[in-house]
Amino acid sequence: MRQQLDKLRSSYALCKQACQSDWAGSHASSALKQFAIIALQFLQNKCVAENLVSHVPGKNYIGFRRKESREVISRPANQALFRCDADTIEKNWDGWISGTLPKQDLAQISYTACLAPCLALELFDRQNKKGPATSFECMIGHVFARALCCNPQKAVSLKVAGTQVRMTMDFLFHPSGQRRVHLPVKMSTRERVVQAWAHQRILEGAYGQGTYRGIMVVFAETKLDSKSLEVVEVCVPGQWLTYQSLISHMERIYYLDLPERYRSLSDQHADLIQVRELSEFFREKDQVLAC
Repeated sequence: MRQQLDKLRSSYALCKQACQSDWAGSHASSALKQFAIIALQFLQNKCVAENLVSHVPGKNYIGFRRKESREVISRPANQALFRCDADTIEKNWDGWISGTLPKQDLAQISYTACLAPCLALELFDRQNKKGPATSFECMIGHVFARALCCNPQKAVSLKVAGTQVRMTMDFLFHPSGQRRVHLPVKMSTRERVVQAWAHQRILEGAYGQGTYRGIMVVFAETKLDSKSLEVVEVCVPGQWLTYQSLISHMERIYYLDLPERYRSLSDQHADLIQVRELSEFFREKDQVLAC
């Protein structure tokens, strides 16, 4: 099992290095694909799936435990979206990165590719929040770098009160002939999500309204009680409406596992907020990024 952990850690380190060198490049794509495949092979061969008690209407979830050590259980995986099959990811990888798969396949492959490394990493260290979050950020950063045909920057330098200040953000893209993009990436929005709207507001104040289009990508809002094995979704639609109305405007918020409460929020206030599945981005990319 130590060998498996070393393999995962080595692949994780390679992904970070490849993305930092060239987010849109083929080396990053190959490293991320291999990371997802290694994680899925581990889940298939060395782990067992366990049904969780879902309190999320219309959704069923499973968690994974290592066969040789059953104490730790992974975060929830949506059964309708997670395809625990390394061969499927390998065959469909290029179609996902380019956004050319059918909508349902695109939703499943993106969910699986992004979640599998998180599950594998945390089965060795459940308290490790940074590893899964960075893994997800690498996946989404690569997809958007490919879609926008440019590499991102991670910070801006602003002149404030006569002093040059450096602000770190998730991703800032400057694609040729299209709107600039501010891309916050979150595993969930339960903690510090207001930061995404605050950063968007800072960009608007520094560069002018509409210079950067805010697009946030979130994995899910599920929360697991590791003792009762109950899964709930934690959503705060009222707060989101407040942020969107009174702080700044995010053009789109995309989910890999879209909560129904946020889908309903988007339906009820379509003129104010648009929350959709990530698979929709590829279909509407030109519209969202139009100058």
